[in-house]
Amino acid sequence: MTRLRFHLTFPEERVKEPIIYEISQKFGVVTNIRRADVSDRSGWVELELEGELPEIERTVVHLRNRGIHVDPIEKTILEG
Repeated sequence: MTRLRFHLTFPEERVKEPIIYEISQKFGVVTNIRRADVSDRSGWVELELEGELPEIERTVVHLRNRGIHVDPIEKTILEG
């Protein structure tokens, strides 16, 4: 299993959608919110994703396709 952390920035039109729940259901990843700040107009989340690397990569592509800005927090892969 691989664990990677990402900083997600949500645009106003996506803030109220259950996107983190959706990715935990749609992809073979475990989500862990490490930090977050969300308001009615914007939001950001530091999200840890755990799973197989191809599934994490598919999850990131999906998030970006939904208009969410995704930046890696750690450049190294944590394997456990």
